[in-house]
Amino acid sequence: MQSILPSNNSPLMHALAQLSEQQIAALDWRVILLNREAATCQTHFLPYLAWENSIADAEGWGFAETESAQRNLIQNYVAKHQHKGTPAMIRQLFRDLQLGEIDILERVHNLTFDGSATFDGNFFFGGGSDDWAKYAIVLKRVVSIAQAEIIKQFLAEITPLRCELVYLDYRSNPLYWNAEIAFDGTHTFGAITS
Repeated sequence: MQSILPSNNSPLMHALAQLSEQQIAALDWRVILLNREAATCQTHFLPYLAWENSIADAEGWGFAETESAQRNLIQNYVAKHQHKGTPAMIRQLFRDLQLGEIDILERVHNLTFDGSATFDGNFFFGGGSDDWAKYAIVLKRVVSIAQAEIIKQFLAEITPLRCELVYLDYRSNPLYWNAEIAFDGTHTFGAITS
C-alpha cells in the first residue's frame, strides 16, 4: 500500500506508517463518524467531543449536569462560538444548560427620572459615564450560591471584556418553605452580586 505521507518526511515516519497500516485499515470509521455528532455520540465519549470542540468549564461544561444538557451544549457549538458574547448566544447558553429563559438588563446604572422604567430594584439611579457596559441577568429559576459562582465564571469568559456583570437575580422566583431547598446557607433569597 502506498503511503500518504509526503516524500520529504523522515524514514522513521515512513516506517511508523508501514507498521500501523494494518491497524488503520482494520478500523471501523463509522464508529468514529457516529461519535463526532452530539446526538449520536456514546455517552462516555461526550467529554472528548466537548474537548474537541473547545468546550470547557468556562463555556458551561461543568454546569451541564445531565446528559441532555451536555449534548445541547455541544450541538452546533461552532455556530454558537461565532456569536460568542452576543445576548442571543448568552440566552441560548442558559437554555442549553437547562436554566430556562433569562432577561438581560443592559445599562443597569443608567436610569433617569423620565418615566421609562420602574424603580423595582433592577436598575440603579444615576451612574457614571463608564457604566454603559454594566449588565445584570434575571433568571426565572433559583440557583444556589455555588451554581451562581459557576455562572459568573462562564459569563466572564463568553461576554466581551468591556462588559461587567453587576448581579444575578432570581427574586421573581421566590424560595418557599416547602422542603424543596434546604436552608443551610447554600442559597440566597434573591440577587447575587458580583
